[in-house]
Amino acid sequence: MRKLLVNRCPQPQKRLSTAGWLPLAPRAVAADGGPMETRRPLLITDDTELTEEVLRLAAATGVDIHLAAHADSARAQWAIAPLVLIGVDRLADFSQMPRRRDVVVISRELAGGSEAPPVSDAVWRDAIAIGAEHVVSLPDAERWLIERLADSGEGPSRQGAVVCVLGACGGAGASTVAAVMASAAQNQGRQTLLIDTDATGGGIDLLLAAEQAPGARWVDLAEARGRLSATTLNDALPHVDGLAVLSFGRQYAGPLNAEALTCVLDAGVRGYDLVVIDLVRSIDAIATIALGLATSMYVVVPNSVRAASAAASLLPALDFGGLLTLLMRKAPRGLTASDMQRALGRGFFATLPEDAAIAASAEQGEIPGPRTQFSRVCLEALQSVVAQLNVA
Repeated sequence: MRKLLVNRCPQPQKRLSTAGWLPLAPRAVAADGGPMETRRPLLITDDTELTEEVLRLAAATGVDIHLAAHADSARAQWAIAPLVLIGVDRLADFSQMPRRRDVVVISRELAGGSEAPPVSDAVWRDAIAIGAEHVVSLPDAERWLIERLADSGEGPSRQGAVVCVLGACGGAGASTVAAVMASAAQNQGRQTLLIDTDATGGGIDLLLAAEQAPGARWVDLAEARGRLSATTLNDALPHVDGLAVLSFGRQYAGPLNAEALTCVLDAGVRGYDLVVIDLVRSIDAIATIALGLATSMYVVVPNSVRAASAAASLLPALDFGGLLTLLMRKAPRGLTASDMQRALGRGFFATLPEDAAIAASAEQGEIPGPRTQFSRVCLEALQSVVAQLNVA
């Protein structure tokens, strides 16, 4: 018998700010000392206030920074750092350094709130000489620099696909389908994120027996805005056999915030090959955001008169322009496939078998295994999406 903790969720090991998840101890690492196994952006300046500003922005993305006060201490990291930031106070030191990509020159406003002085001809000349791509000033360029730091910490975007799964009515089994699809994709080597959008559904982590797994839930990400690092999102979430899961908990904490969902989906597309959304059945901003990013939508429709009627009302209202796939959830005494097709005016991709063992297994946090007919149908439906994914 599973022990369900209704009033508690495991506490994540990180803290949340409006800028995103932050490591408990954001670090500045000396460029000429310490472990070198991790490629980090390199900041070269002897300006204390500029250093503090850049470290603050780096903390907002969860990125550690290599620090160097002059060219000699920066040599070890010059060629391998994914991004090099050079303060105008040290720019002249690099005239003899080899040219490289991803170099940004930074100035800052003066003490007392005065604007940064205009960039001199000498600064432009030196910036061009070392191949700098940009010359920027803080705080005006803060948002741009946050995004550039986040990109450098994550590497290239995976440009993941987004698919939505929803039920035509309550109890259709859409959450089970979403969990099976996400688990199957992860098992095939695709980095996958499963997202729960039903604030009153009890939490999709229950289907995966992950309700006690440490990590962030939606309550922890409710205030997420702007750019969220895909790496820190992945680190913060609970995982089940490699599958990242973002779920609601057992206590109602308010409706899902549209801005938070946008923030998480943006990070999900950058950091995962596939994002599977267990979409709440509603016509609102959440559905608009999710379906706006999705390439495919799967609607699970039980073979009953009420479910067919609900689907006939729901599908036109969703106004989805991508690939729509209908999956019929079969019950022994329900309507036939031809009856359902006539009711909806469109055919079904496949039929999900009704199996009492599936419901019993769900109570134990077990989704249908890969050899079951249920899982085979789900994977076959997803295969056209999975086949197009780029795997790093």
